[in-house]
Amino acid sequence: MYVLNDFFNALRLFVQTHAELDIDIKMPMLNHHINGHIRFYSTKNLQNLVEKLVEDLTIVERCSWSSDYLSIWLKKELWASTVMKEILTSGCKYGCNNDHKGTVVSVSSDECNDSVTCFRIELLKEAIQNLAKMNGYLIGSNGLDLLVSKKNNPKNSNLVLCGNVVCNVKVKEYKQRKQDSITKMSANRIESEEYPIDIISKLCHASIVYELLSVRHSKVINTECDTSNKDSGIFIMYNYSRLCQVWEAYEKGVIENFYESLPDICSVNFGLLTSNEEWLLILNHLSMYPLVIQQSVKHLLSASVDVHRLCKFLMEMSSAVSLFYHRHHILSDPISSLLPLMHARLYLVKASIQVYENVFQLLGIDAVREM
Repeated sequence: MYVLNDFFNALRLFVQTHAELDIDIKMPMLNHHINGHIRFYSTKNLQNLVEKLVEDLTIVERCSWSSDYLSIWLKKELWASTVMKEILTSGCKYGCNNDHKGTVVSVSSDECNDSVTCFRIELLKEAIQNLAKMNGYLIGSNGLDLLVSKKNNPKNSNLVLCGNVVCNVKVKEYKQRKQDSITKMSANRIESEEYPIDIISKLCHASIVYELLSVRHSKVINTECDTSNKDSGIFIMYNYSRLCQVWEAYEKGVIENFYESLPDICSVNFGLLTSNEEWLLILNHLSMYPLVIQQSVKHLLSASVDVHRLCKFLMEMSSAVSLFYHRHHILSDPISSLLPLMHARLYLVKASIQVYENVFQLLGIDAVREM
């Protein structure tokens, strides 16, 4: 189990035992908890539990009671090091759980043509299957048969309704439009008309996946109404690529004997990651990822799935990565006094890359490490 689950479970048990309350702990949102505290509300005065909570839960640094809510500050160094170890030890399995171990499901679709809506159905079906497996489901027959379809049938309790995509062209032309747009954008960026076609193809697919899956599956998407020049899928990949470039620059420095190899994670001082941008990335994104995986298929047995949560997670994490990247110099000169912080930040970069790639795999996106 992950540090987040362990903490939430321990906190719930503590409050149940000492205050006879069942509490609902909300997942921290992007603009909250930057100062490192988690909050839950209660109509019952919990002031008398403050000291004992700090004594019993080793991950808690301090807490305070204020009229109707309890604020809990975590030990940042312990939390960060635990999360980093979980991610880098688990690798592509980070976020997996056995909540539905052994439960068999199958996911199918009822039609296949060259419309963009049917392409959305296929993307959704693949993502559902991948998420199901991450949560312990077995994909096969002799179990729950889920049908992904654009045809609403109230009598079918196993229907995952996929909203139509309003688009005046077929899927081939839709993809070509995307590719032309990204080719133009890329050419302007590197001041050349030539850009590797394999990268263009991957960026095109990432853009399409985000556009078609970032909205709740039952809602209609109108591609003809989007007049903005923003491409969220490209923004996500761009920030992932930034981290990869930092990591590759470091590895090149190691090969050229400019840097020493990264020390063992157990010897790294993650207490040096004290900025709001670093803590935001660790607490709200890296450590919350397993919860996003868990909640995305929480109601799968009722034919309800939240694939769009993954897209939202990617977008918010990319915003956090962008802030971290712009406000902090990750690679420094190999001066002994600067290396401890650089090593801590490099582990943060490495862990963030792993989480990005895990989500890409779930959504069927090929990573682009250099843009």
